[in-house]
Amino acid sequence: MLKTHLHRILEGYGSTSFLVYHSFSFAILLLSVILGLYDESKGFHSEIHPLVLSVELFVSAIILFEYLGRLYLAKDKLKYLIHPLSILDLIALVPFFQPFRLIRFAVLLARFIRITYRYRYIFQSLIYVFTSVLSELAFAGSLVLFLFFLGVTIIYSIEKGAGNPSINNPFDAVYMVIITMTTVGYGDITPITWQGRFVALVLAVGGLISFSALVATLSAGIFRYMNMVASGTLSYRDMKDHIVICGWNETASVVIERLKPLGKSMVLVTTQEIPERRDLHYKRGDFGSEEVLLDAGVERASMVIILAEKLSGFSDDSVDARTILSAMQVRDLNHTATIIVELLLRENAKLIRRKGIADYIIVGGEFLGVLISKFAQNELFGNLFEYLVEKTHMEVLPSKGGLTVEEVMKELDGAGYKLNRNTERWKS
Repeated sequence: MLKTHLHRILEGYGSTSFLVYHSFSFAILLLSVILGLYDESKGFHSEIHPLVLSVELFVSAIILFEYLGRLYLAKDKLKYLIHPLSILDLIALVPFFQPFRLIRFAVLLARFIRITYRYRYIFQSLIYVFTSVLSELAFAGSLVLFLFFLGVTIIYSIEKGAGNPSINNPFDAVYMVIITMTTVGYGDITPITWQGRFVALVLAVGGLISFSALVATLSAGIFRYMNMVASGTLSYRDMKDHIVICGWNETASVVIERLKPLGKSMVLVTTQEIPERRDLHYKRGDFGSEEVLLDAGVERASMVIILAEKLSGFSDDSVDARTILSAMQVRDLNHTATIIVELLLRENAKLIRRKGIADYIIVGGEFLGVLISKFAQNELFGNLFEYLVEKTHMEVLPSKGGLTVEEVMKELDGAGYKLNRNTERWKS
């Protein structure tokens, strides 16, 4: 349970826990870098220094939590410990306020690099938001710049020439124009001429319109990005060590539920509309397309499960052909991932087995038929299987062979497995 929650927070790319935590930690870490730079240049007042020190210790605690959490999740802990990013994390968690300038510089640099790498998806999201509304931003930004430079030149020329005591240099004019355009209006610098007041009115109205346009444009970009996440058109190429599930059928939901305890992120690839779920990422597209597979992050996935997705107008042979083609593409893109394939026809399973493409092949109908035939031979086995599936977690035990049902039950009982002997359905 702890491992699942840690993975969701630290590595569960796109999950709610991941986004909430990383947004908070990004803001705190960025704040620490800014405070460190300010302290290096100006230094804090003695009365505020204890508060800044508390923030700094809190930042170190956050970095330590992430370092230990990723160490706990790492499969190869030694490899994690000697990884350059892990070493950077160790440097970054050192409190900034040190007597030696070289140490302070190293801590700031490590935290800056940490921001650019650990939170790169935030920058990627921001880049997408800005590029998606670039033309609208260019128009609104041009209007803001036009009003700003026009206002600064006219206000400074008129008010300085009229002897306004509040405007002594160009910066005073810049300050007044920005305060006016943003409709803050502190009132510490005001025009004394009617021409200056008229320009201030124009700036106030123009600034309200232009800044509103900027905010609306950025909001549209953010909503567009969120719609991409919901509609499955977002790319997950940066995700790693996750599970990709190709196809949606009656098996998929069971597979997803059973894979949750692994604590890994999951990406579902399908052209079908699926019920909204928060336990996986949705990539809409045909998993027979290499580009779609790349967007699902197949190249860096640890496991790929390709289900027999039955589509309208597809025969069983066509479904299997699509599944096999997808498995071949996955293997070309990722030579180390575990590939599990579900097929409908046994003859197609022979083909893919000879090619050595998949690690595990399941022929759905055949597998179910074997189970049904075995359980039908003895009602007790059927009842026992039903009990195990519905009431307990199933575990596969090695078979010694040649044992009666009673002997098997005694052996299980001796091994600590409790079977219900009070019900009639255990009787042979």
